[in-house]
Amino acid sequence: MCMINLRSVFIRNLKFYRKSKDMRQLDLALAIGKSSNYINSIENGKYFPSPETIEEISKVLGIDPVRLFEKENPAEKKEALTKNTLQTIRLELQDAILTDIAKAFSQV
Repeated sequence: MCMINLRSVFIRNLKFYRKSKDMRQLDLALAIGKSSNYINSIENGKYFPSPETIEEISKVLGIDPVRLFEKENPAEKKEALTKNTLQTIRLELQDAILTDIAKAFSQV
């Protein structure tokens, strides 16, 4: 992965995790002791944060710093997990209902 791709992955993930915490750029900036212009510049690709700043950002966002560099889109990952979870719940409920129906008919 070249630097341009790494940077764009970082930016995408930073925006996703910041927004998922319902944080504005200003909120994140204040939490790490930086200006909102700094966060805006990172998210617009003008600056790239130092490793120390990346660690501070990840602490505020409550994630492991590596998650900011994961190539897989976290929004798509979350959507897939939700779909899988709903599918699992649906199948478990369906199985429980069929079991209950079978028990009810066997007692008649």
